[in-house]
Amino acid sequence: MNEEISIQSLRGIGKSRAEALGRLGIASLFDLIRYLPSDYMDCTRARAVAETEDGEAALFYVTLLDAPKMFTSRNGARTVSVQATDGTQKLNVLFFNQSYMMANLKSGVSYYFYGTLSKKRGVYIINPKVFSEPTGIVPIYRTVKGIPQSVMRSAVREALDMRLNETREWLTDKIRDEFGLMPLADAAVGVHFPRTFDELAAARKRLLFDESFSYFIALRCFLAERRRAGGISFKTAGVRERLEMLLPFKLTRAQKRVMDDIANDMASQDPMNRLIQGDVGSGKTAAAVFAMLVANENGLQSVIMSPTEILARQHYEKLKAIFGDKACLVTGGMSEKERRGTYSAIASGEYTVISGTHALLEDKVEFKRLGLVISDEQHRFGVAQRAKMAKKGASPDVLVMSATPIPRTLSLILYGDLDISVIDELPPGRKPIKTCYVSQAKRGGMYRFIRDRALAGEQAYVICPLIESSESLEHVSSACDVYEELSCKLDVTVGLLHGRMKSAEKENVFERFRRGEISVLVSTTVIEVGVDVKNASIMAIESADRLGLAQLHQLRGRVGRGDKESYCFLLGDATKKTAKERMKLLTETSDGFEIAKKDLEMRGPGEFIGKRQHGANELAEMFAGMDMRTLDAANRAAAKTVKRMNDDAEARRMAEHALGIYGNAMESIAFN
Repeated sequence: MNEEISIQSLRGIGKSRAEALGRLGIASLFDLIRYLPSDYMDCTRARAVAETEDGEAALFYVTLLDAPKMFTSRNGARTVSVQATDGTQKLNVLFFNQSYMMANLKSGVSYYFYGTLSKKRGVYIINPKVFSEPTGIVPIYRTVKGIPQSVMRSAVREALDMRLNETREWLTDKIRDEFGLMPLADAAVGVHFPRTFDELAAARKRLLFDESFSYFIALRCFLAERRRAGGISFKTAGVRERLEMLLPFKLTRAQKRVMDDIANDMASQDPMNRLIQGDVGSGKTAAAVFAMLVANENGLQSVIMSPTEILARQHYEKLKAIFGDKACLVTGGMSEKERRGTYSAIASGEYTVISGTHALLEDKVEFKRLGLVISDEQHRFGVAQRAKMAKKGASPDVLVMSATPIPRTLSLILYGDLDISVIDELPPGRKPIKTCYVSQAKRGGMYRFIRDRALAGEQAYVICPLIESSESLEHVSSACDVYEELSCKLDVTVGLLHGRMKSAEKENVFERFRRGEISVLVSTTVIEVGVDVKNASIMAIESADRLGLAQLHQLRGRVGRGDKESYCFLLGDATKKTAKERMKLLTETSDGFEIAKKDLEMRGPGEFIGKRQHGANELAEMFAGMDMRTLDAANRAAAKTVKRMNDDAEARRMAEHALGIYGNAMESIAFN
């Protein structure tokens, strides 16, 4: 396709709308065609109101029971309200700031309404789309102000009409036949304007295959390139024994096994590319320290990159206890004077063990001889970031760690450039965390329990999904509101922590919590990663049903670090069947890998492979619907293609096409 054709060639897209589309990364017809729907409205048939669950979006065919009425609030906002029924249940229909509906809706007349049904306080839908008849499957796009959905759909349809004939098939007939893939041109139309859900599924499968096929080709090429470059052969003899003498605890068998994997990698001439997976609290940091000790004893620098300043500082404190003045900390919150001095000492080799945040990626951070790169909490860093970090040295060894458990089969596919070690054993003496689902009706009792435990000297986290309350999410708890409430109700010191606070503020609050000066810390999910306060024995998560299973498990792992009985309360009012199943699973098991397996079964692998893994923006949303079979098929096809690249012209053509079309993704992997 010709990427140079301006978006302004489309009807209805003038300069202002073109600028608005530009904010979405759309500058050409090619960009527009690749800007895929985020969702679809199923307007193929009407659903019965009585049979539709709370929170479900559907098309309803209802008859108005009365004439619409309009109410004006104190701030001048106008709401049009009307009652309707489909014969199974009455329905309240509300239109905010749509006064024209007073004239458009007539009593006794039937309409098709598409919207999200709420059954929390009565039965109602807010601002539904109004249709005269079923309209099939309607795409919904993420847009910006000035670009209504109707304009977006019209523009996409016109772009397809103008450029579809330039779509060139790039997969061989053999691959398409082997994996049951529709032609690319048909997929381009079918993903935007499917006639049936079967056609949509087939179109998504084809585009997902293309995206993941290209991703896996790039990963395999990247790994081959790294191996050809050669790495550092480290001396590892006796290092683990020396580490065990320094640690205040005994290593588990799983930790020793993983350290053996690391030692073998580092002793090899090939650069290490290893992923350490371990459940929350399994002791991954000890394995990282072992690798850094190996690098240090071989006269090379090592760096561990963390997603938050709090976690980076925690690592620094642990490293300083072992390496003394050779350890330093690099964060975005450093003063200019601190930054210059620290950077200079790193470049000269004075500092050999470095803990830091994304600030380490700055071009100004240079190393004398970087031998080891470690990224902690891999799900917060993409391939792009670890590749950029690795380029700061001459083929340094790379170690990545993740406390987000992923089933091994999926890990082997997603992390095709990494060898995998699993720490599947918790340190001895760790007590299981008692997890309970708490309804809103019992919220007061939960906080009385927290108060009593806090008065007895223990500490608690209270996690909220939002920083401040939101009109669009009126039933979702915010950190600021909960902080104000608990500060008044509880006879203990309450603190507040969230992402909008300045780095120094966050560090101060957390340090006070760590010292025990704050008994109850109200926070957003900013504390999800790596935070370790041994006296914290209670985790309460407000609106828990709005968070993912992996995230809830991560949060739960912030407690139970000490010798006290620990609790995790999941607060909410889950009404959907899937939400109830998810909450039930968390109360029944603390095995992160089992939770990940169930999560995979419920949602598919989309959460594990989104754009955070490879940097591709165009089709990232599509991965939410990816199934394991398509993912596995693409991985197998990529393996065969890369293997035949030197001897097979068709394989070489497909590989080159994949790297070219998905340039952003490939650049993220630092292939060039």
